[in-house]
Amino acid sequence: MTPKPDPSDMEDPEKAIPRDMAWNELYRHTLTKGLQGGTTVGTLVGLPYALYKGPRALPNILGKTGRAALLGGAIGLSLMAPVTYLALKDQDDYAMFDRAYRLRHNLLQRRCDQFGAFSGSVFAVIAPLINIPGVAPMRRTLYGAAIGTAVGVVLHVATAGMVKEEQ
Repeated sequence: MTPKPDPSDMEDPEKAIPRDMAWNELYRHTLTKGLQGGTTVGTLVGLPYALYKGPRALPNILGKTGRAALLGGAIGLSLMAPVTYLALKDQDDYAMFDRAYRLRHNLLQRRCDQFGAFSGSVFAVIAPLINIPGVAPMRRTLYGAAIGTAVGVVLHVATAGMVKEEQ
């Protein structure tokens, strides 16, 4: 269970999260979730489409799935920025502090971000080694990062039940 902050924590210099820092943490969190959600949806939509349409060779499947994952990530990022602004613009200092504090101390949120970042990095390194016809190595790197982020999120969701939330 994520700890609930005490209002007196706002005055404690070791626990306090200033409003501008809380704003940055919440923006980073929502943009990360937009990217993770977009790449996951893009991959889950793009993979069956790639299997249904066109040759079923691995490079072709990865090319179509990567394109869909990258597009999904871009859509997720672009939608989350204005939504976050609208949700947070009228929040008072304690509400911002409370949200940032809970995010900072939530094990499963941190774990999801770590899984997505790690697998996205690994896939980004491996993807340029796969020859996808007509796709430049840099674009293959982006495809790999997008698919890898989605794989990390799916792995986190699949194994989240095995992790006990810290008290």
